[in-house]
Amino acid sequence: AIDEQSFQEYVAYHAFLLIPLGRIPSLPGCFLMIKSCPMEHETILSNVHKIVHSLEQTTTLKSIFLVADTSKQDGFLRQYTSVDMHAYTTALDKIIKERLVDKLVLVDGEDSAQSFQVNNRWLGKSSASSHSLTGQQYASTMIGFDMIRNHPCFEPNDLV
Repeated sequence: AIDEQSFQEYVAYHAFLLIPLGRIPSLPGCFLMIKSCPMEHETILSNVHKIVHSLEQTTTLKSIFLVADTSKQDGFLRQYTSVDMHAYTTALDKIIKERLVDKLVLVDGEDSAQSFQVNNRWLGKSSASSHSLTGQQYASTMIGFDMIRNHPCFEPNDLV
């Protein structure tokens, strides 16, 4: 779709279809990517604790990524609370300090070149947009996928 005010190309909708590529990976386990935004400043620490500890009981995790999308701090599609950036960054610091995740990926939406690369690589579009026309974020998810693809333990046949 085209934004009528800026005349920039936008993604109207997005869907991810992940397909197994064939053989079973030679290394056991999978990657875990957790997405977060500043609206979760009160719950992110306990949520990451619950997610990681419950999955580690039954699954071998090669690596855990936390994608923190700070590109929006207001005007969320289903905004249920206000944002407290100080509380959010404090919670992210605790997550790192407690070694709950292997990699924190901060996406602030300021790097238009990064968004342009993501749109080009994943969607074949020449756009610096990070959100769809209706306001859904997608660029930070794809940046997280790229981080997994570039991880030293990732194999082309890994199921992500």
